[in-house]
Amino acid sequence: MTIIRRVACLGFVASIVHGGAAIAQGYPDSDNSSEAVQVSDPRSISTTHRLEWHWKQVHWGELVATANLTVGAIVVSQVADPPARWTRVNAFDNWFRDRLKAEGATQRRIDRASDALALTLIGFPVLVDSVGVALIGDKNREVAGQLLAIQAQAFAMTGFLTTATKAATGRERPYAQEQGCAEFNLDCGRDANKSYFSGHTSFAFTGAGLTCVAHKHLRLFGRVGDPLACATALTLASATAIFRVSANAHWATGVLTGAGVGLFSGWLMPWLLHFRHDTSEPHDGPMRAHRFLSPYGSRHELGLSLAGAF
Repeated sequence: MTIIRRVACLGFVASIVHGGAAIAQGYPDSDNSSEAVQVSDPRSISTTHRLEWHWKQVHWGELVATANLTVGAIVVSQVADPPARWTRVNAFDNWFRDRLKAEGATQRRIDRASDALALTLIGFPVLVDSVGVALIGDKNREVAGQLLAIQAQAFAMTGFLTTATKAATGRERPYAQEQGCAEFNLDCGRDANKSYFSGHTSFAFTGAGLTCVAHKHLRLFGRVGDPLACATALTLASATAIFRVSANAHWATGVLTGAGVGLFSGWLMPWLLHFRHDTSEPHDGPMRAHRFLSPYGSRHELGLSLAGAF
């Protein structure tokens, strides 16, 4: 993915953060600023809404952390130009490259197809699930706002983890190791040592994970449509990963790691932070603390910090 496309994707995440916050502000907030962002007064929700949000809502601190992660990812992607620190290739990666690598014009078409698939999987949960089904179809600003905020969290986390790891590892891409820059890769000079891990794959699986977790809990498409949407998204994300190896842009270990990171950000993290907390069930215990991650960095170190509101 070139710098322009990468910044466009990260900018898209920033716009989700702004849009989710704007939708949330359209509803009455709680008087206590330490509470979760209240995107609606439950008593004012029309009974005509098909969708209903009854899980833990996004806390204001999570929106701040999301914005910080997005800015951190953009800065790292623009500033980092790592040397080739990781050039050795293992037998596992060589085996898959030898069997999947395309040549010539076919390689170029596959590279473009992987771009299209990744962008489709990024856009689907946002434009179809949140905007199309929840906001426009159900006219439900509460559900749309929560989904947009959760999606922004996931893409921001993926963006930061991906760009930071690429900068830290400096793994040489297959095409750079074999024959120099591919003709169609105009950004090869800065991207040559950013092979680990695959950004296309991590973002594709983040989108697939978001699709699956939303359709499992909200029943956006119905009994048949929801599992079909999840299965289709996972299939397209897997195709994206294979295409990145076929385009000679990533090693197999890089796309497998990207898939794992994407599923963590897009599926596991939303479940841990929100969907496992069903507010429709009675709860007599103490209130939980709100925890959220933010990036930190200096000239000598880069990482994540954990903060919380109690």
